[in-house]
Amino acid sequence: MTDPTESAHYIEIDEETVVRGDDATVTVRRIRTPKGERLELRTDDDVLRADALGLESLSWQDLDVFSEFLGEDYALAERSESDADDTVDCEFTLSNEYADIVVRSVESPDGDRLIVEAPKKQFSIRVDAEGLAALAAQDTSIFSAFLETPHGPGGHAH
Repeated sequence: MTDPTESAHYIEIDEETVVRGDDATVTVRRIRTPKGERLELRTDDDVLRADALGLESLSWQDLDVFSEFLGEDYALAERSESDADDTVDCEFTLSNEYADIVVRSVESPDGDRLIVEAPKKQFSIRVDAEGLAALAAQDTSIFSAFLETPHGPGGHAH
C-alpha cells in the first residue's frame, strides 16, 4: 500500500470529525481525490481510505468481523445499542456510480460511534473508535473480501 501522505497535495478535505474511545482515537474525513470521494480513517499509525462501494459492503458485515481485525472479541458486538439517545456530531454522504452512503459521527451514552449506512440496501453498522482503528490497520483489499456478497447477506436485491 502506498503512503497516502505522498499524495496529500492532491487531496481536499471536505468534512472532518474525531471518534474517541478509551483505547483509540480515529480522525474520520470525507476527502476528494482525483479518483473520487473517499472516507479516510486515520490513527497515529495507520490510514485507510474507502470509496462508497467499499463502505456499502462494510455496512452489511456482522460486527464479529472486527474481532478478526482485533485478534480478540469485539466488545461492541456483544451489545445492542439504541440510537434514540444519539447526538449527531457530524453527518455527510459519499457517492459514486455504484453506491450512496451516509456517514454519521455520533455521541451516545455508550461513547462515540461512527455509523455507516447504505440507505438503498437498508443496512447500517455502528463502530466505536477501537473498531475503526482496527479497520484502519487493514489493507484496502479487505473490501474485496466484503464484496464477495455484493448485494448483502440476503443475495440480490430486487
